Amino acid sequence: MADKPNQSNTLEIEELSAEDLAIIASGLTVLGDFFAFLSLIKAREVTKETGGVNEIIPTLLIQSRKKALKRKSRSARSRP
Repeated sequence: MADKPNQSNTLEIEELSAEDLAIIASGLTVLGDFFAFLSLIKAREVTKETGGVNEIIPTLLIQSRKKALKRKSRSARSRP
């Protein structure tokens, strides 16, 4: 065979340059801004439909309230 024993047949993978990473980052930023824009449009629609009253409670807020209640109950038990 024509291959030398010390040479490998693997492909060299080029690392991303700083410019490539900047292009990828700007693309992700544009994508994030687009979804933020869609979120604002949806919030405006909900506000118009409900007359400014939003009865939707985010699940993150509900979970954080439950954690706060658990923490209060633990501290109450530890006090003599």
